[in-house]
Amino acid sequence: MASPKPANLKVNPPLGRMPVLQFLPPAELGIDPAYQRSAEGGDSQALIRRIAQDWDWDLCQPLVVARRQQGQGEAFYVIDGQHRLLAAKLRGDIAQLPCNIRSYPNVSAEAASFVKLNQQRKPLSKLDLFKAAVASGDEEACAIVEAMEDAGLRVAPHNNPTAWKPGMVSNISGIQASWRKHGKRRTATALRALSSAYAGQFLQLAGTIFPGIAAVSFDEHIRNKIFLHDRLEKFITMLAIRSQDEWRKDISALRIDNTGLSLSAASERVIRDAWARANGTPVTTSPAPRPQAPAPAPRTIATAMQTGKRWCDQCDRGVDHREIAACRDSHCKVKGAA
Repeated sequence: MASPKPANLKVNPPLGRMPVLQFLPPAELGIDPAYQRSAEGGDSQALIRRIAQDWDWDLCQPLVVARRQQGQGEAFYVIDGQHRLLAAKLRGDIAQLPCNIRSYPNVSAEAASFVKLNQQRKPLSKLDLFKAAVASGDEEACAIVEAMEDAGLRVAPHNNPTAWKPGMVSNISGIQASWRKHGKRRTATALRALSSAYAGQFLQLAGTIFPGIAAVSFDEHIRNKIFLHDRLEKFITMLAIRSQDEWRKDISALRIDNTGLSLSAASERVIRDAWARANGTPVTTSPAPRPQAPAPAPRTIATAMQTGKRWCDQCDRGVDHREIAACRDSHCKVKGAA
């Protein structure tokens, strides 16, 4: 029995006729080049070979097929599923394919259906694919999730940051890129730095600043075999002194001044240069960050850059990011500014 529709949902009458489900031999299925995309390109050929090599019936959804009357007989043309069809023909051992057969008045109507099918299809995001990889037990994906959890981070359930909780991130492609480029250990350090610098905050801009954090983590591991504790504390404090949005503005400014520079490359240059300035070493060719409003207590920044700590007037001493995060004093101005 069909479930009743919601009271506030207005529906239009169904269009077209219900399709017929039928199994047909691949040899009886044709492809009309008048509206179908060409499968001769390198990407299409590679996809066809992958499907053919690792044929999986669990992934073979029914092909959408148009039935045409031709003289006294009929012919069948694939509207959706040509890569599956061509892969089956390439293998030669697939006797039948499941087909969702529909009747159209003419080829123009077939083409219109082809357009609708492709327009309504929502592509899977990197986040969707990553979550599916975790659920399937993919080794790399599960290791990344473990490193994130060790750092106090979680994979966001979706790409809508307005409904996230603190510590959730969706910049999966950036984390995966770092994992493959810089390695597990360096990426895990970068995740800890991100989490510590912005503990308790919403991380909508993690995708913008993480490539730079990962690049510095890589540099430090190459230089010292490890990101030394005192230098890591100093780096985390350097990040935390400025908001995520302030870092984003500098990264965006660099991209404006350098047309064609990717987001990740700009992030790496801005944060690497800031770290170089904090240590008194030469920077790259990127321009200095745009002037920022002066901090309420210059002594705080100076102390942070020298020791990796922030000055607390209430405690009358320098405190590191862990002490700031653990502080429960409602009058703590340092924690409020972190």
